[in-house]
Amino acid sequence: MVNDCDILLSANRELEQLYYEQYDPCLALHISRNYHLLEAQDGSVAQQKQWHEKATIWWELYWGERVNVNKGMAILYDHESLLI
Repeated sequence: MVNDCDILLSANRELEQLYYEQYDPCLALHISRNYHLLEAQDGSVAQQKQWHEKATIWWELYWGERVNVNKGMAILYDHESLLI
């Protein structure tokens, strides 16, 4: 019988593969969320630490990509160039 942890791990393997093909920050956020769900479901302290570390890594990937996107948007909407 397949349990929720197995489903989340399988989903993350697929999402990680997609992330490395597309570098979509939304995928990194979803992967991080899934690792946090695994952390909450697993009773082993060592395993919870591992899930937490992976969730943090994926959150940082998400956040780094979001910052890069926001910097790019700032260039498009340069407030000084609008003041003509």
